[in-house]
Amino acid sequence: MRTLNPARPARIALLVVVALAAAAIAVIGSRSPASAQAPAATVLTFTELDKGSTFAHIRNTKTKNRRSNLLGDQIVFTNPMADTGGKVVGKLHAECVTTNGSPNFMNSTITCSGVVKLPGGTLTLQALASPGVATTTGAITGGTGIYANANGVFVSVEGRGGSKDTITLAG
Repeated sequence: MRTLNPARPARIALLVVVALAAAAIAVIGSRSPASAQAPAATVLTFTELDKGSTFAHIRNTKTKNRRSNLLGDQIVFTNPMADTGGKVVGKLHAECVTTNGSPNFMNSTITCSGVVKLPGGTLTLQALASPGVATTTGAITGGTGIYANANGVFVSVEGRGGSKDTITLAG
């Protein structure tokens, strides 16, 4: 009768583990990163409605010129958000601080941050804007609910009845 070396089963188990690890590394290493498809981006489209919106220009500067927007002045507003069928589905809440003032409001520059409340969660955003420019592009910086950890970009184009917004969330 043959006697077993007590170290032999441990050595066999070690060899099996090493062989399995080598096989796993070979399989993982053979996959090309180019073969993995990036998740598709999600595109959301809304209209910021003029009807039902709120707006305030908070003057933190002393001026007699009511057309001015000076350094440190604030703009705060809300806009109902409608889907492509015209149904109100959310609301934009935004605050902007004037970072480049001007005696002519349309020539000023404002830095804005906001939250879009939508069914299922919120999206946070930031942008640098000029009231005299019809298109604003900004960043989606986060979210909650179904939009948790969201990131992407948005483009808002002023139009009749309200701005048309396209939000592209990275996949």
